[in-house]
Amino acid sequence: MLKLNLFVIFLSLTITNGNCQTKTDNERIKLHKKIVNNLKKEGEKFYIYPSTNKASLSSFDFAGGGRGLDTNSNRAWNNKEWISFVKNIDTSSISDYPIYLNCNREKRKELIFAPIFFSKDGAKALAIAKFYSYTSQTGSGMAWFFERDNNVWKVKDMQIFSTIN
Repeated sequence: MLKLNLFVIFLSLTITNGNCQTKTDNERIKLHKKIVNNLKKEGEKFYIYPSTNKASLSSFDFAGGGRGLDTNSNRAWNNKEWISFVKNIDTSSISDYPIYLNCNREKRKELIFAPIFFSKDGAKALAIAKFYSYTSQTGSGMAWFFERDNNVWKVKDMQIFSTIN
């Protein structure tokens, strides 16, 4: 009976810890939902891949600070603070995580998120995803630059970049 009680206690602790979300997890969910809602407003229909995929990061220019072809100085990715934040991101230290967002609207397009990156001070976040079309077998990368304003995440800028399939 003691073994059974210990097993039940162990199981309950394991399950409880496994289902807890950290503050970072909650922030990630908020950002993923914000992106999905923005894309829906634009009329996009898509299926959300059920977990992040680090492979979606492969075409983003971390070494260059995320700078795109657009050299307009007003763009977030041309701001010195953003360039520094992006250049210091260590993509090797991240791991994929599940995404439980119900958006099975269209199977011809798939939205594949990469893990989200937060600045050390928690004021900036970078979200990267790939939009993949099954019909054309092509994809494009998207990067969202978020800043926290009065404890609310706001999209500072959005960049589309090409991906290699």
